[in-house]
Amino acid sequence: MRNMMKSLLKGCLVGLPVALLVFFGGIEGRAVRGSIANLEKEESVQAQRDQIDDRSPAEIVSPTNKKPDKFTQTEAHLSLKSMRDLIEKTYPDTEKHLNVVSTVIANEAEHKDTHYAFYNTTSNSWRLAQDLYTRLYAYENPDKVTEEFKFLRFNDESVNETAQGFLVNELKTKGLVDDNTDTKFIMLSVNLSLFGNVGFPGECSWQYFLKPQAHAKPVRAVYVQMMKRFGLTDKYIDQLMDLLNIYDTPEDTIIQVLVPIEKVDEIGYLAWVKGIPAHGDTIKWIRDNVKKRKQDLNPGFAVLDPKMKELTATFAEDKEKNPLFADMLKNVESGKFSLEAFLKLYRNTPWKIKELNDVTARLLFTPNVLLNPNSGVKFFRFSTVTKDKLKEYNSKLNGIIKKMIAEKEAKGATAQTVPQK
Repeated sequence: MRNMMKSLLKGCLVGLPVALLVFFGGIEGRAVRGSIANLEKEESVQAQRDQIDDRSPAEIVSPTNKKPDKFTQTEAHLSLKSMRDLIEKTYPDTEKHLNVVSTVIANEAEHKDTHYAFYNTTSNSWRLAQDLYTRLYAYENPDKVTEEFKFLRFNDESVNETAQGFLVNELKTKGLVDDNTDTKFIMLSVNLSLFGNVGFPGECSWQYFLKPQAHAKPVRAVYVQMMKRFGLTDKYIDQLMDLLNIYDTPEDTIIQVLVPIEKVDEIGYLAWVKGIPAHGDTIKWIRDNVKKRKQDLNPGFAVLDPKMKELTATFAEDKEKNPLFADMLKNVESGKFSLEAFLKLYRNTPWKIKELNDVTARLLFTPNVLLNPNSGVKFFRFSTVTKDKLKEYNSKLNGIIKKMIAEKEAKGATAQTVPQK
């Protein structure tokens, strides 16, 4: 198995997942339709894809460029030896989860021409809230929700503007973005590949998957509000919350978010810690001014936070009078934090991007995209829970939902038969 892991990290990033998909079981959700065929097709043109791409960045991101991307995003990240070595050093137990890795890459390959992929890790406890809300929404809106769509927000938490408009307003109002405030409810922190930000504490989804951290969990009030939203009784909430015990595992859940290419800049932007725009000069100022300890070669959030708060206050007061702030705002307004432009380079010439492992992205929850079942966005969840446990969980969840809906419909029918005075 150890040799298989090394093969994945050092060699064939397309052919190997075909074998792994057959070898491993236990992946959550639907089978990846056509994934093996897609990967075999990709493998057949491997030699051509391995040719060095000497196009300029302008040529790659040009609207007239119709050449297929060289890599998927996770392939691009794994294509760099420095990243493979860092993954093997930082997460030596990754080989235990090659079923997840292979299926993630297969999904990316299947949707490479139509979607960009992003990764977020969530506590297992949120699965129930996601499933319950999505299924109740589907009950009220038949044929609108596909099996690939999941609601990740439940209380009308959204923003009705583009990512660019949101950034301009947020910067002018607050100085910097801070997704540790209420802003976190309207945005999703995501990596650009499965192992993105490897070795960076607090920003790597794969690390959160392997080593769950303390995150907010849905409390009873979340389910009470959900029952009110759909006009259902709340007497089954305890039974619902008991379902959390069925799929409890040592690892958390990774969510793969596939966003249609033409919509990615509408809801997303290139970011750094806490969701601030990935503005090189600002990032450099923060890093240069933190008090580093010897062990903080790649300082985590706790080390950076004091200076980020200080800079936020300075920006909020000085605004355009501050050269750093003025330059950042100018870059936002000119589209310098475009995800589509960055990901075109990421997928074709990853070796040319110095900050490839440093940047992240933020996706905004808007009614038209991440909260719209008809937007073309697809969500895939990966966990270490067994198929049998998932089957038990889904069966019991569906049974409780049927009881709640039956009681609501019976109550409605009774109300209609009561004579009107």
